[in-house]
Amino acid sequence: MVGLGLVWGGGKLPEQTRILLKVMDTQFDVLQQRLLTYGVDLLGPESGRDFAQWLLSDQGRFFSHAQLVVGRASSFLTGVLVIAFLGILFAFDPTSHRESLVMLAKPSYRARTRAVMNEMGNVLRLWFVGQLIRITLMTLCVWVALYLIGLPGPFVLGLQAGLSNFVPYLGPILAAIPIALVAMPLGASLLIWAVVIYTIIQSIEGYVIGPLIQRQAVEIPPAWTLVAIVLLGAMLGVMGIALAMPLVAVGRVAIIRFYVEDYLGDNSRRMSNKGPSQMGAP
Repeated sequence: MVGLGLVWGGGKLPEQTRILLKVMDTQFDVLQQRLLTYGVDLLGPESGRDFAQWLLSDQGRFFSHAQLVVGRASSFLTGVLVIAFLGILFAFDPTSHRESLVMLAKPSYRARTRAVMNEMGNVLRLWFVGQLIRITLMTLCVWVALYLIGLPGPFVLGLQAGLSNFVPYLGPILAAIPIALVAMPLGASLLIWAVVIYTIIQSIEGYVIGPLIQRQAVEIPPAWTLVAIVLLGAMLGVMGIALAMPLVAVGRVAIIRFYVEDYLGDNSRRMSNKGPSQMGAP
């Protein structure tokens, strides 16, 4: 049923995207009209509502900003494509890539290195599956909720809300902006309903469903996740924020296995992860 629903929604994606862009395009006009009632002319007394005159009045400044935006967008898309292709290559032939790193360890330690890397791969796999489940659930819930209250383009808005979960903390907040922009021209009541419903769905997903799903794959204290997001976000931008959680997950496995257990000789972490039957308890 989920697959059929996504296929049906995907078929309506072009039409809903056009409707969504049209609504957002008229939002500026609605905002300008409301400001004019209070004596505020957003474009200035001389420019009026002529966008061409407003943009062409300072071409150098306009094109410098456009060049900056295009440059940042292209670098971001390039990073996304590189990471996507690397993930595909690693997924098609993980054994050869793993063995190329295992060869760097001493022969007596290669079996241990191989086992730890297999564990790291399993953590990444479970994290990715958990993310797909969260994205699917979030997309369906937001899609159905916005459709029931009559908001235009509910599938597009639901899809971007679901995909935003790849960027922890920051993504769900940014996903609320398009929903608010689309609902704003349709009245204050619909705007309040849309924001409240999205907040409730996102809160349930973020505080209940998400932790239950990710707990099966990734056991990371929230404080360390926030630290990783801040550090990687400062170094790599949005891409670092999106990759913070999986990098911390595999890094945690490596630190516990190689440093805590092998170097320090502390096997309590391994014992604490076992069930009662494995620990000799009745």
